[in-house]
Amino acid sequence: MPEPTWMEPTSVNIRAHPDDGVWQQALPYVEGPALLKIEAVGQWNYSTQFARPCSANGDLLSPLDPKRCIHEKSPVGALIGRIGGSIADKDATAIFVVGSLCVRKLEMESTGPLFLTINDMWNGFGDNSGELTVNIYLGHAQ
Repeated sequence: MPEPTWMEPTSVNIRAHPDDGVWQQALPYVEGPALLKIEAVGQWNYSTQFARPCSANGDLLSPLDPKRCIHEKSPVGALIGRIGGSIADKDATAIFVVGSLCVRKLEMESTGPLFLTINDMWNGFGDNSGELTVNIYLGHAQ
C-alpha cells in the first residue's frame, strides 16, 4: 500500500506547563474524513520532584500512577490529544495517545480543534517543564 500524500506540516511547540489550563490548541480546526499524522521530538518533564525527563512516549517507570492522570491508559508524560470540545474540557472519552508518532483515520464526525498536552494528573501541571516540537500532517483518507 503506498504512503498517503501528506499536506505541508504545521509545526507547533507543546509545553509541559501550559500558560492557561491543561490543553493547548495545536490546530484551529480539523475535519474528517481525513488522515492525521503527528510526529513529536524533544524531551519534557512531568515533575521536577522526580527529575525524570521523558520523550513524547512518556515514562514507563514513573513513580506516579497513570490511573490518576488525564488518560489512564497512557504512560505518565506521554503526549496525548483530542479533537473537538473545549480547551477546558475534562471529558476523557475522546482522548487518544500520540506518543512520538501517531497516524489516525478521522471519521466524518471528527471535527473541531486539535488539542494536545502531556499526560499528567489534572492538578499536576505546576511543576512541569520543557516542551516538544510537534509536526502535524493532514492527508486524504483512502
